[in-house]
Amino acid sequence: MRFGGGLDANSYLTPQAQKRALNCLKRFGERLHNVPATNLRAVGTNTFRKAKNIRQFLPEAENSLGHTIEVITGREEARLIYESVCYGLSSDNAENQLVVDIGGGSTEIIAGIGHSPHLVESLYIGCVSLSKAYFPNGRISQERMNRAEQAAQLEIRAVHKQYLDHGWEKTLGCSGTIRAIGTANEILNGESGVISRDGLKKIRKEILKRKHTSDLLELGFDVDRCEVLPGGFAVVSALFELLEIESIEVSDLALREGVMYDLLGRLRNEDARESTVQSLTKQWSVDRAHAQRVQATALNLFDQVKNNWFKGFPETRNLLSWAALVHEIGLTIAHAKYHEHGAYLLENSDMAGFSRSEQTALGALVRWHRRKFSKTALRAYNSQLPKRIMCRLCVLLRLAVLLHRPRTDRPGLSVVIKVKKKSIHITFPPDWLNQHPLTRADLIQEKLCLQEAGFQLFVST
Repeated sequence: MRFGGGLDANSYLTPQAQKRALNCLKRFGERLHNVPATNLRAVGTNTFRKAKNIRQFLPEAENSLGHTIEVITGREEARLIYESVCYGLSSDNAENQLVVDIGGGSTEIIAGIGHSPHLVESLYIGCVSLSKAYFPNGRISQERMNRAEQAAQLEIRAVHKQYLDHGWEKTLGCSGTIRAIGTANEILNGESGVISRDGLKKIRKEILKRKHTSDLLELGFDVDRCEVLPGGFAVVSALFELLEIESIEVSDLALREGVMYDLLGRLRNEDARESTVQSLTKQWSVDRAHAQRVQATALNLFDQVKNNWFKGFPETRNLLSWAALVHEIGLTIAHAKYHEHGAYLLENSDMAGFSRSEQTALGALVRWHRRKFSKTALRAYNSQLPKRIMCRLCVLLRLAVLLHRPRTDRPGLSVVIKVKKKSIHITFPPDWLNQHPLTRADLIQEKLCLQEAGFQLFVST
């Protein structure tokens, strides 16, 4: 339905585009209402990233679909595309390869070896955006094509050298634009499954013989593709020129399959997010032994209260686990306000496997794992995870961090926790608090902090 075409000049989704999208999502929702949430993943790409009124539209979209929609970053989109295309190759593939995908409003370029992406970029050029800007009302001319190609080259120029330095042996392309040009190339030039440099030049000549996008039907393009084909062709042409591509192999796989493979990995405990968190702990020199102690205690507390506090939110345990592992990444920047530094890193880094909403939630957990935790601070929280659920996760992480403040193993520590709405009762072994007076003092202080967020903490032995 070319959702990106529904953005106005100020990057707001028009009412008409919203209506079309909601009707489409509602039809999908009717088919998917019996599918468990753990077996389904819906992602939003460039238009969801770009639309200024997406916060108002997203809840309506999720309600129509009946499932959460994850808005993913451009680089995460590129990673999933690469994963998809690579799964279509042999399992022992170890070639240097370049993968390109031209969407409606963005173009993803990925260079890697085998199944491992090394360079990942998402550029703000696509078949819809360039067609609207340079081929208004479907009018085609040599001048318009030259300007569109130049605009695409200007975007690609910012990253082309690092790709050329990396090098590759094979180029693969996916998406509707690539497939459409590949089909036209087979009809006009007899080349099957590939777009060659010479073939592309011949297609360009044939496109420029036409004066309107409706005339492109004569070249074998689908009627739905003709309207945005000139803009997409300009991107392909620019990629060939700046990246010195000789030919592109056409792949039938794209983002959709990448999302499916990624979801399958999660179901098989091969979650890309786990690898990302482990990489972050190494990159920012996290004290892993301490982080794992905090993680173990946080998950122990979670498992005791999950039926009362987190029923219907299966991903919350993972979020708490990851937050415990990375809660100190901000220490590398500065000890003062390290929780705020860590939150910023998590909210703004490119994190493979994570959606924007998940990064926001992870950042919030790290920001509020210490110091102030008040209703005023919580007003700034804005993510798909309900605020009450986020607050409960924060409580568990704060308690886990507090209990391990000495940064040593505490073999005698055994905590029983019971909750009811905003009341929290924790029980320690007999005489344990008397043997650890500093922890008892910390708990007294924490009780006051939790009161600011509307929680009541009760401690006993």
